[in-house]
Amino acid sequence: MPANLIGFLGGVAASGARYKIEIRDLGGGAFEATALNAGGATGWSRPTLIKAGAIAEVIKAASTKFAEKTRPGRDRMYTRPFGGGPLAEPFPKGVTSLPDHPLCWRVGDPLGRLPAELHAEASGSAGPGAVAAPLTVPPATPTFGQVVMLCETVPSWDDFLPYLTNADWILTEKLEGDRGQLHHHTDGQVYLTNRSGEIINCPAHIAKAMRDGTTPGTSLDGEVISVDRDGRAQLYVGAQADIQLFVAFDLLAIDGRSMLHERQCTRLRRLEGLLPTFEPPIQGWYSPVRAVRWSSQDAGKSLIVDEVRQRQGEGWVLRQADAPYEGKRSRNWLRFRDREKEMDVVVIDYREGTGRLKGTVGAIKVGLYEGRSLYAIGWVGSGWDDTQRRTFWEAWHCREAGQVVVIKSFGLSFADQVIRPSGVRVRAEGDKQPVECQFSSEVGRDRVSAPKVL
Repeated sequence: MPANLIGFLGGVAASGARYKIEIRDLGGGAFEATALNAGGATGWSRPTLIKAGAIAEVIKAASTKFAEKTRPGRDRMYTRPFGGGPLAEPFPKGVTSLPDHPLCWRVGDPLGRLPAELHAEASGSAGPGAVAAPLTVPPATPTFGQVVMLCETVPSWDDFLPYLTNADWILTEKLEGDRGQLHHHTDGQVYLTNRSGEIINCPAHIAKAMRDGTTPGTSLDGEVISVDRDGRAQLYVGAQADIQLFVAFDLLAIDGRSMLHERQCTRLRRLEGLLPTFEPPIQGWYSPVRAVRWSSQDAGKSLIVDEVRQRQGEGWVLRQADAPYEGKRSRNWLRFRDREKEMDVVVIDYREGTGRLKGTVGAIKVGLYEGRSLYAIGWVGSGWDDTQRRTFWEAWHCREAGQVVVIKSFGLSFADQVIRPSGVRVRAEGDKQPVECQFSSEVGRDRVSAPKVL
């Protein structure tokens, strides 16, 4: 049994990534604080010890650690409370008692401040909770999980379009989650591996469904995703995405027999017969392990394209129908990211680079207007060439801001922070006025919670 939970610090980043520190009473006057992190859809990592000892020392070390995770200017700030609501202020550093703060839980505080898997423990209940399955390690090096196939990228819609009428290519949805391979070992254990072949924590309900629904010796390639009832990803809708699934898009082995050398169409047909299909909207009871929807027919491909676009999904993957499963990046899998688009944004601030970029601008902070007020939507570091970075450096030292620049991104997260941005170009002076860069015109929706620039 775990030691008693007496305190918690934690939050969610704009990307959907999560971070938490659990403070526990070990008995006999001893306490400990441990840190865990997770992607937007994966289970929690193994705990890392921050401090053990007297309660004041443990809380001081935990608050110092967590304050850094909420510091303004970080690329990833964990300032969204687990229970939803507006972004919280940075957490105080070096305190020796837990404060009343949206990112902190103390005994007696509302359970809404905690992630769901801690509710039962915090309330003293022995009822069921969505607790991550314990990390299990197969008795030997896993047979599967060491070979991973990756996509090449189709650069434009015009390049993508001809594949939709080519029967040699299968279309599936590109999912927004965390890549993983789910294995039902021949000894009955279920485990999840990442792209590097390392065993990672598997959510308990997914492990159970894999164990109950497949035979030993079955391995799946897919994504752990968190979505809402309409299939929209956590990155875009936040806490509404309360359904966690593993969606398989390939079958690596079944009944202990490798499928890697079978044709792609054969693997997908076997997968389709093995698992229910991921097809929003998700209603009532649902199986947490599903198969991706696919088609090689023109009409079926068009239906998938229309449905994914209607809910503003990530995009699609094209798979060569006769291809084997290759353990490398291959042009037999081609992805098209439909959400990636250009937008005009306003420069707010600058940050010096490190390493090769020392002495120049490493990233710029950008924003959009709502009416006459400017709001920050995050930092853009990649994509800029050396000439553009020197231009930013000169403007920084002249205390100039307000330039209009063009970036590429996957839009804004549920917390109004720009997703996977990269720089494109700097607009010529006078080409576009900063106030023309509005949420409504650049993103197609109103502001939700972006902080105002004072």
